[in-house]
Amino acid sequence: MSTSMNTNMNRKNDITVNVKIVPEDDSEYPVNIENGATYEDLLKTLDINEESVIVLKNGQATPLDGVVESGNIQVLKITSGG
Repeated sequence: MSTSMNTNMNRKNDITVNVKIVPEDDSEYPVNIENGATYEDLLKTLDINEESVIVLKNGQATPLDGVVESGNIQVLKITSGG
């Protein structure tokens, strides 16, 4: 029960973003992250290597040190090969 209370207390300072990981997952899902967190923090939360993706906010590339705002985010995984 105390875990639930702590979770609810933390959520007061959270924002929700809708994340879509492309091409890995074609569905969009909500992610709660602390208000003031950066896109780098979001990638860490999602356990995604920041060096292998481009983060798009409303279709525009965004710097990883930018502060996350609520809305739609697309994480575009970069693949290379030979």
